[in-house]
Amino acid sequence: MFKIKAFISLLFLSLLIVSCKKDNEIVVPDVAKQPTVTFNFKALVDNAPLVPNTKWYKNANNDSFCVTKLNYYISNLKFRRDDGSVYSEPNSYHIIKHVEGVTSFTVLDLPEGNYNQIEFLIGVDSLRNISGSQTGDLSPDSLMFWDWSTGYIFFKFEGQYKNTTTPVADYYSMHIGGFKAPDNFIKKCTFNLSTHLIAEKNKRSKVFYNTSINEIFTNPIIVDFNTYASVGGGRKAQQISDNYQDMFTVDHIEN
Repeated sequence: MFKIKAFISLLFLSLLIVSCKKDNEIVVPDVAKQPTVTFNFKALVDNAPLVPNTKWYKNANNDSFCVTKLNYYISNLKFRRDDGSVYSEPNSYHIIKHVEGVTSFTVLDLPEGNYNQIEFLIGVDSLRNISGSQTGDLSPDSLMFWDWSTGYIFFKFEGQYKNTTTPVADYYSMHIGGFKAPDNFIKKCTFNLSTHLIAEKNKRSKVFYNTSINEIFTNPIIVDFNTYASVGGGRKAQQISDNYQDMFTVDHIEN
């Protein structure tokens, strides 16, 4: 009889403990996360992925060249919804370094909706150019910063070239930056989306861009390395920036 009573008491105590645990258990509700969108950039030459450092290509002037560096800033992203409202990403400064493999970034907390247009700048706006050295993608460690008086390099393109005038390989360097007229080389790019970017809670979308290196050398002018092997500002920088303004195309969107 004593054993039966002891067993019943132990069973009752166990049930009481389990009941207390359930009563005191804190249930954390699932919090829906705001949509995010990741941008991916693929560098192409002649519609094929860039092979840096070792592979040689022909440009529109029939010069041979290889690529050892291709960096640029994507900034001030804006997203337009079907209802006409526009969302601007705060603190919107992203660096792309193709040769180093830095080819993507993510925009967080994109408001829900269907987006039919994306806009961004190639470069860094005037306010950040006059704010001295900064952090993150705007850090001088990115090696895309001249100094406090001249600001950021928006576009950096380097490598080697050969042609009939220069049969032995020589180096080229195109460093484009400047935000004050007449040397304002900030370029705006606008993309009307044939496939909507759909932002929904708990959803991660992706936008894939192609970056055509061929476009650096053509339209509106043909670029030859004899003239443009060293570019840092002035009229040549304006011409190069006019050429690369249309080097981006949207390849596809994943929702």
